[in-house]
Amino acid sequence: MAKPERKNLLRTVEELRWDLWLAATAIGLTLFGVIMVYSASVGTRNPNAFLYGQIRWAALGLIVMLIVRRIDYHRLGRPGFVYGFLGVCVLLLLLVFLFPKVNNAHRWILFKGFSAQPSELAKLALVIFLAWFLSERERDGELNNFWATVAPASVVMGLLSVLILKEPDLGATLMLGVVFLTMLFAAGASMWRLYQLLPVLGAALVYLVVKVVWRWDRVLAFIDPERDPQGKGYQILQSLIAVGSGGVNGLGFGQGRQKLLFLPEPQSDFIFSVIAEELGLTGATALALVFGFFLWRGLRAGFRAPDKLGMLIAVGLTTSIVIQAFFNMSVTLNLVPAKGITLPFISAGGSSLVAVLAAVGILLNVSEQGVEAERGDGATGRQGDGAIRRQGDVATGRWRDRERGRK
Repeated sequence: MAKPERKNLLRTVEELRWDLWLAATAIGLTLFGVIMVYSASVGTRNPNAFLYGQIRWAALGLIVMLIVRRIDYHRLGRPGFVYGFLGVCVLLLLLVFLFPKVNNAHRWILFKGFSAQPSELAKLALVIFLAWFLSERERDGELNNFWATVAPASVVMGLLSVLILKEPDLGATLMLGVVFLTMLFAAGASMWRLYQLLPVLGAALVYLVVKVVWRWDRVLAFIDPERDPQGKGYQILQSLIAVGSGGVNGLGFGQGRQKLLFLPEPQSDFIFSVIAEELGLTGATALALVFGFFLWRGLRAGFRAPDKLGMLIAVGLTTSIVIQAFFNMSVTLNLVPAKGITLPFISAGGSSLVAVLAAVGILLNVSEQGVEAERGDGATGRQGDGAIRRQGDVATGRWRDRERGRK
């Protein structure tokens, strides 16, 4: 009697319809974040509150990720959903001004025991809108028509940016701008169009920095933090002390000292400084490499997507997460001027974590459909909606025809 064939782990992983490596990376980063939030919040009045809060949000986020993974991403590309999602985001971004300021900013919708940051949803909404809009413009042959493509997309991006800037939150606005340019490039827009946008966006950034005194002060602190060590340069100097204290192997988990009333916001904006101090250069480098691995798997899902919509969604979501991660790390190392922005998966914060894990769920669905298309199982997988299936099949044929033409 023949022995049943044994399948090794790697082969089993490759046969999954969705990307287990991508999912495992996201789950691993989330669990690591729960641990580091607890360690970083030791110097606060109630570290257990941060721990239990992060556990609740992580559990909710993982549930959302698994639910979203089952939703065909073509449904996200329906005009009704695209404009409805944008409308909800705009409404929420206006609603924040009805709530009291927190740290001199209207960024949160606050209820008893609950807070949410609508700008996190705005990042998702912009990616989904641009993926749908740019894929439609390419289908119509209008991708490089400035007034038909770049101008309308800029209006949507500008609307979200203006509302977020009024909070004010320049960091989230910068992320929207980076996503906007990245997705135009990924869609195949003319480089000349991108070059035309750069001076405008650059001038707007300079104006926003120079106009506001405390933003300009951060630029000066970035150039020379030791000029005002107890004032403008305090945050970055404390961060650099934490990073330097960790050395190669770190002081050990929970043994960091800078988080004890020295390092500002150690559980959120400067949590990477805590990681570098407690886990050293080894731990910090390993975390950066994990985000690099996440970038590879996310872009891989995009390049294997059955159509342009899936490719753009995957590229937009992946780059928005990874660029934000490396921007946060750069701030703690004084490679860029200080700006309050969270480290995805790791920093304390519920709305940020849930939004990022929802994005991972969408990425997993894109990767699943890419695998199904390669195996000949159909571009849209197990769907009951015939209209969506036909839409996916047409898009898949168009995508493959174009790729063959390039070869």
